[in-house]
Amino acid sequence: MKQKIEQLSAKEHEWIESQLNGARKLAEILVGEASDGLLTLSSLDKAFAAWMSGNEKDPDIINVVINHVGIAFGQLLVDGLGLSWVIATDERGSDLAVYGLPGKGDVLIYPANFVAKRWERGETQFLEKSYQQFANDVGKLRGGNTGESAASAPAASKGFFTRWFGKA
Repeated sequence: MKQKIEQLSAKEHEWIESQLNGARKLAEILVGEASDGLLTLSSLDKAFAAWMSGNEKDPDIINVVINHVGIAFGQLLVDGLGLSWVIATDERGSDLAVYGLPGKGDVLIYPANFVAKRWERGETQFLEKSYQQFANDVGKLRGGNTGESAASAPAASKGFFTRWFGKA
């Protein structure tokens, strides 16, 4: 099956917003950040690390937190790197992804899966570093600009990446 990229429905946009609200609450509760409604890579990294230290076992809670952090990370990629939210479908199924540079790199990142893989490995403090790598790679694909630094990434308001960080 050839990969298919589709725009989001209104309900999918609403779901993203609900995940961003959840991520803001998570960061506020766990690290006292994002009370102003804005999320940063640093606050997400700290919140995820704090949550991981609790060694949660309930699969429903794990899924919720992974979605909150993953979708917030995806929104930072959208806002900072000019990517777009899409539904990507291939032979493995359909999933929410961020997409950019069609025909010039076809950047496709599955942010919730990206976070889930790191949860499986017990990895923390990876979002700022990963954002910088994505920014560098996207900048190179655009033609030389190495992208934004993680420190200057905007806060999240109210092709080859797929196999590297995707649904593998």
